[in-house]
Amino acid sequence: LRVDDLVDDNAIWNSAIRDYWSLLSPIIFSDHPKRPGDEDPSPPFNMLRNVLDMNARFGGFNAALMDTGKSVWVMNVVPTSGPNYLPLILDRGFAGVLHDWCEAFPTYPRTYDMVQADGLLTLENHSKRKCSTSDILIEIDRILRPEGWVIFRDAVSVIESARPIIARLRWEARVIDLDSNNNEKLLVCQKPFFKKHAK
Repeated sequence: LRVDDLVDDNAIWNSAIRDYWSLLSPIIFSDHPKRPGDEDPSPPFNMLRNVLDMNARFGGFNAALMDTGKSVWVMNVVPTSGPNYLPLILDRGFAGVLHDWCEAFPTYPRTYDMVQADGLLTLENHSKRKCSTSDILIEIDRILRPEGWVIFRDAVSVIESARPIIARLRWEARVIDLDSNNNEKLLVCQKPFFKKHAK
């Protein structure tokens, strides 16, 4: 790992954070869950408190959130199926753990407001101990709070293969093209809030 790698990673994530915030801020950054028919909330816009980065690599997502002044707490996860950058993440002063995404992730005492998974599905599809995309998405559904958000950035083929599973989970989802990379897409999902219907 070279210093240039970290500098490039930081630049990429600072740009990505600006894109994410511009894309999502009209609907998610509020004091309360925004449901259809609700009026726009008053500032401060801070519905996101706990964020999980499922494939943290160098911790660039966490660093970019701090650089842009976002007041969120991030758990950085380094998958055991990829290179171990956990010492680097800890050296940067960030919270982090090693984890095998074929196993359940310990979440007590919190669920997460947003989950970010950059390249995770591709990484897990190519690992020796392969767990299915369904397993990973069901685990995300478990650890994500109702009305929480998931952002996948991955290869087009992987995103397309995940969409039927996401439909079965009843997440609201939309695919967004990335101008900078024709081989990747963003898949932005929201876990619904199910209300008990009166009889």
